[in-house]
Amino acid sequence: MNDLVQGLAALFKQAYLKGVEDGRKEVTVSTKLLDRKDLYPEFGIKPDTADKYYLYQPDFPFVQQGNNRKYYAPAVHQWLLDHQQTSN
Repeated sequence: MNDLVQGLAALFKQAYLKGVEDGRKEVTVSTKLLDRKDLYPEFGIKPDTADKYYLYQPDFPFVQQGNNRKYYAPAVHQWLLDHQQTSN
């Protein structure tokens, strides 16, 4: 019986440590609206690059506020994940 308790304790500890490790890998994105210039500090996308490759794609997410476009950070993050390309 003591072996069972020790085995369960070791298993719970292992699961806890794995959860902590996974949590540290979790990407968090702020829930704010960004200007095109704010894409650089948030995502590493410079304004000129954003204009040329991202912002005017037909499905790139934005919110129109008057004459200005704003970009909801979680939607941009998801769009980038959905449109990433890798090369071998």
